[in-house]
Amino acid sequence: MIISDEHKLLFVHVQKTGGVTLTNLLKSQLTDVRSNEKRHAPLRRILRKEPDLADYWIFGFVRNPWDRMVSWWSMIENWRDWSDRKGLDTEEKWNHFWRGSMEYPDFEQFVLRGTEDFPRLRKPQLEYLQTANRRADFIGRTERLSEDSRFALEHFGLSTEGLTHDNKSKRTGYRDYYNAATRAKVAEVFDKDIRAFDYEF
Repeated sequence: MIISDEHKLLFVHVQKTGGVTLTNLLKSQLTDVRSNEKRHAPLRRILRKEPDLADYWIFGFVRNPWDRMVSWWSMIENWRDWSDRKGLDTEEKWNHFWRGSMEYPDFEQFVLRGTEDFPRLRKPQLEYLQTANRRADFIGRTERLSEDSRFALEHFGLSTEGLTHDNKSKRTGYRDYYNAATRAKVAEVFDKDIRAFDYEF
């Protein structure tokens, strides 16, 4: 998450939605970047610490839930492979979520078991971007990262020049990863996002 008091800006970083790209762009142009919580803190926790931030222009991004889960799994596989190549002891190196996720043998188990084992894997994206009485002023979509980033940054007179999708995983299309069970599980877990943003498989 990124706060700029000068611009009265609050960017809420939902995992696997292009947030690293936005964070890098904001940090390259703002001189007063700060945070008051962990990187992926939901709006509720951010405002609990600083209620006055509710008056700032708040924005964040969401992503097709089926695609987002594949992106998450691809990142975990990449880190597992990197750790193996480096000979790192994952028991010491990574937190509970990372260690646990690396234990799943495949994407199917990551979806079916992971969403049961880890709250962060089953938390709807919408819950990061709204509270009982405050919703982000703008919710962009990773599928329209260039256009929606431009809209958000131009609101503050900032530029998207040099925009690239940072931290992007290398993989095939997300539909290739799914079977009937995993597709249904994501539909069930992220029903709130699917209905709110009209996402389809």
